[in-house]
Amino acid sequence: MSGRWDVTDPEFRILLVCTGNICRSPLAEYLLRDGLDEVAPGQFRVTSAGTGAWDGGPAAVQVRRFAEQRDVSLSDFASTRLGPEHIEDADLVLTMERSHRSAVVQLAPAALRRTFTLREFARILPLVPPESRTQPAQRWHSLAALTQRYRRPAPDSQTADDVIDPYGRSDAVYTEMFDQMVPALDSLISWERRFSADAT
Repeated sequence: MSGRWDVTDPEFRILLVCTGNICRSPLAEYLLRDGLDEVAPGQFRVTSAGTGAWDGGPAAVQVRRFAEQRDVSLSDFASTRLGPEHIEDADLVLTMERSHRSAVVQLAPAALRRTFTLREFARILPLVPPESRTQPAQRWHSLAALTQRYRRPAPDSQTADDVIDPYGRSDAVYTEMFDQMVPALDSLISWERRFSADAT
């Protein structure tokens, strides 16, 4: 868990990480934030950063178009270079590739147990027994602590846990990125929707 965790924390902090923080992680950040805000308003803080990003860059045009398909605007997005302070402030770190997961742990070794690739976390999620009838932040702190116990290699291939990098590539690769990412994000949102309903 992050060093600041306490059961009274009002928000659960999720950090999304890719390379340049202009394609994959901004899209994941905004879609996940939008979905979680709809299910549990004010309970989550979702941010993103890139291992090789420059500060202040806009999201890629193709990514903004995909976001608009879901009625989400990235017009106010500005890229951020990943630093140890971003990792230390996060309760859960979700990366786009296994190489980003390694980079996060190199910057902040204590984050190992709460750092996963996005697709890895979504794959493990159904295996983790949730704490129901709790507030979202408490439920997700418990989830982040338990999920590392269920880590297993992806059954098909190691790359099955990665989201493809579309930067500088064709529209077809951007579509492939979207198709890999969105089911994983939807799994997280659906998980919270299910247990938020149980708690009411």
